[in-house]
Amino acid sequence: MKDRNQHDGARVPGGWDPLAGLDALSRRRFLALMAASAALVSGASCSRADRGSIVPYTRTPGDVVPGVPLFYSSTFQEGTVAQGLSVRTREGRPIHIEPNPRPFGGQAGLRAMADLLGLYDPDRLRAPSRLGTPAAWKDAIGALEAALEDARLYDRPVLLLTGAVLSPTLRGLLYDLGFAIPGLRHAAWEPCHARTEAHALEALYGRPLAARLRVERADVLLALEADFLGVDPGSADHIRAFARRRTPSRPGEGMNRLWAVEGAMTLTGANADERWRLRPTAMARLLFTLIRLLHEAHALPLPVGLEPGALAPFGAETAPPRLGLPVSGLRRLAADLAHARGASLVVAGPSLPPEAHVACHLLNLMLGGAGRTVELEPAPAGLIDFGELRGLLEEAAAGKFAAAVFWGANPAYDFPENELWKRAVARTPATFRIGRYEDETALDCAWRLPESHWLESWGDFDLAPGCLALRQPAIAPLYGTMQGEEILMACMRRMKIPVAATYHERLKARWLLEEFPVGSPVPFEAFWNAALGAGGREKEPGAPDLPPADAGEIKRAAAAAERSPLAAGTDLELVLSPAPGVYDGRYGNNGWLQELPDPVTKATWCNPLLLSPEDADRLRLADGARVRLFAGGVEVETPVIVQAGQAPGVASLALGYGRRTGSVAAGIGVNAFGLIDSRSGTPCLVPGTRVLPTGKGDSGDLARRQTHPRMEPRHPVRSWTLAEFAAGAGSETHHPEAHATASLIPERRHPGPRWGMAVDLSACVGCSACVVACQSENNIPVVGPEQVALGRDMQWLRVDRYYQGDPRAPRVLHQPMFCQQCDNAPCEIVCPVNATTHSPDGLNQMAYNRCVGTRYCSNNCPFKVRRFNFFDYTSMKREPETLAYNPEVTVRPRGVMEKCTFCVQRIQEAKQRAKGEGRALLDGDIRPACAAACPASAIAFGDLNDARSRVSRLAASARGYRLLEDLGIGPKVAYLADLVNADPDNTDPVNAAGKGDA
Repeated sequence: MKDRNQHDGARVPGGWDPLAGLDALSRRRFLALMAASAALVSGASCSRADRGSIVPYTRTPGDVVPGVPLFYSSTFQEGTVAQGLSVRTREGRPIHIEPNPRPFGGQAGLRAMADLLGLYDPDRLRAPSRLGTPAAWKDAIGALEAALEDARLYDRPVLLLTGAVLSPTLRGLLYDLGFAIPGLRHAAWEPCHARTEAHALEALYGRPLAARLRVERADVLLALEADFLGVDPGSADHIRAFARRRTPSRPGEGMNRLWAVEGAMTLTGANADERWRLRPTAMARLLFTLIRLLHEAHALPLPVGLEPGALAPFGAETAPPRLGLPVSGLRRLAADLAHARGASLVVAGPSLPPEAHVACHLLNLMLGGAGRTVELEPAPAGLIDFGELRGLLEEAAAGKFAAAVFWGANPAYDFPENELWKRAVARTPATFRIGRYEDETALDCAWRLPESHWLESWGDFDLAPGCLALRQPAIAPLYGTMQGEEILMACMRRMKIPVAATYHERLKARWLLEEFPVGSPVPFEAFWNAALGAGGREKEPGAPDLPPADAGEIKRAAAAAERSPLAAGTDLELVLSPAPGVYDGRYGNNGWLQELPDPVTKATWCNPLLLSPEDADRLRLADGARVRLFAGGVEVETPVIVQAGQAPGVASLALGYGRRTGSVAAGIGVNAFGLIDSRSGTPCLVPGTRVLPTGKGDSGDLARRQTHPRMEPRHPVRSWTLAEFAAGAGSETHHPEAHATASLIPERRHPGPRWGMAVDLSACVGCSACVVACQSENNIPVVGPEQVALGRDMQWLRVDRYYQGDPRAPRVLHQPMFCQQCDNAPCEIVCPVNATTHSPDGLNQMAYNRCVGTRYCSNNCPFKVRRFNFFDYTSMKREPETLAYNPEVTVRPRGVMEKCTFCVQRIQEAKQRAKGEGRALLDGDIRPACAAACPASAIAFGDLNDARSRVSRLAASARGYRLLEDLGIGPKVAYLADLVNADPDNTDPVNAAGKGDA
């Protein structure tokens, strides 16, 4: 691993110079931009068409009060999912992103919150260029217009490759462009989109369809190699819905139950009540066996088109042993699904073959979940898979395209056949890249056109059926960039095609014609401003009218499942999936996401190969050992992590790493897209993979946030089965540990508020959204892989992950850990300079300018939640990175201790707001960043002295406990024990929920 200075980090010893060759924003330029941005807006529902003029900030806009934040509703798109969110700004600059609290706003995921750093990324393109030479916008637009005009005149095709198009206004713009240029070939490319499911549904119903999960309606869920709580772009919404059914307030209340069958250990599998290990190639056979068992043992009617004869090879007594599964377990699963008929949900992952997705849909039809727990809706138009993209590139390599425009797609990186890509670009006369970075595709294109960040842009999106979301700019463009839609419209104007003056005007015009209710008593401007303030509008959804499923396709799927191979030999099945942080590589230059620990492996800054303990023993490999991976004629070298719970014969590797560009992303990990077979029907599943040890590497080469997976005898995470909770577990005494240690500190009294937290471990899934939110809110620096490997990470909040039971199939437990704000804090009594003190409202404070860095407090902290600034991570930043700083939080210098403060700045802000409104603080007025970002609502904050507050009620519940109470330190964070809805009839030794450490 090489040293580097991350965008939100510092120059570490031996690293590169972050100031070399970059122009910084001057103070005058920054103040002018901030003034223009503030002058642009008049509230959270700004809709002014003009951008305003740059004015001196001595003439402060009337609606901007220095020190008072403004919030803007907006929308973030990732792949085929849009997320509603709220943008917090200060003096005209966005400083934090949170979920939109509106009921239809959706739930912002961690990558949406972290992409704030992308706005201030110094590596962003700032001006157009041709072959690396800077150019003016008029020349760039002229070149694109000339290429399109030539194609129109000579009737030659033009390739327009974009990301998924979810905007109805953009779809209309592309339609107009295609009408003016008949040869336009538009295709939407999302390398991690589940096209196998889309192909299966299209084969069944003859039209492009997508499945929308309604997790909140499911009592029993079955996930088959499907990480819908983890890397899925819609995982935040799924977590919110899933967690609502996991928090019984008293014994006897029910919970949903999650079954997981998978080869690779995923975050969804880690949260399963019961989990089985199985190779992905055997999933289709398992599903058809389950269909036959439900029909024969529970008299459920078969879906129309599925004949009993097609199920003959899938006997319930013979198939499970051949798959390595217990017959009794399969019968319990079938009974659970049948009992929850109409409230069950079966989900198949993107790495499974099409026949598995057909069987999954048939199972949902059979169980009554289709239309209730899973809804089918029209898929985004124009989406293509690897094979279809290969066909387009082969046409380009044959010289059939007059021009090619790549907007929001990076095939030079994520398409596996690099030689074909090179030929395609070389044979296309005019190539243009519209994007934010000089990425791999931009380097191969003649023209690079810088695109504005989504926080600088207008737009609308189909958020969900019956919900249309709006995006509005929270800041004027920092550089000489243009919104992608504006670039196309500028070309259309030069080609004399009728088009609005700006994309904002086109957006408003479409909403006036198509979204404004006819006969509305309010004027359109009031309707528009209300929609902007809310983040969108709701309307009546339309349900697709589906024909009967194709019986021929069902027979083909059953035959393919019968032919599916069973485990044999020593070759591995390689499962490829997007990374939880950098996803498909689009966030590779984001230091927050690179340093975010993987929720399962706790690895950062890398994508190691994950192997099962059995395969690691066979190959004599340990954590950190480097191997050569051979798949589809491609070879890569990568380190290994021995992953508990991984199925034998299955290896897994994350996509999104191995970038060639970007000062943060370059050289981190390996590019796993090269292992994909673009001609395969299951590109994310690569059978016949071989692993060869190199004899190099050790665990010290891995940058991991946590290396000790066992709790040992102390058990900081308590976990009970639902039956144990109903029988009275935890009711004997609220605090079972005896206070063995008497405190030397006099008892503290808090006459006013006494701030505390409660964390429901049954709701928490370990997604780490709280970690990203804390890093953004509190100006926490990124330190880089070398410092993480030395244990010098700076994140104030960590999510510990523990294993219980058999390492082959362990029970996984998650626990967010932050400063416990102890009443009798051990750190306070040892500080020689009194830098850490106790506030009147019970907070453990830090005076950074008093700290001299003795680290006595860290040595005395039993929770190890204090972080030490070994390097000056702030002074070496490149502009405009510092604009992401929250001005309410001190930027710490080198050589001081820092830690969680319960977001004391938000506490003070809420106090001032309540004082200005002449009222007392109310429960819920204060939401720390972690609590506001948590999609599971697992974190509650409030006044422990108020018996009616939510935090007091949770802390006093039968599941509540506090850590290390036997030390007499009085922590003010209460944890609620994790609950497992395990089947009480489960007697399988490997798959039973673990009760203790192995």
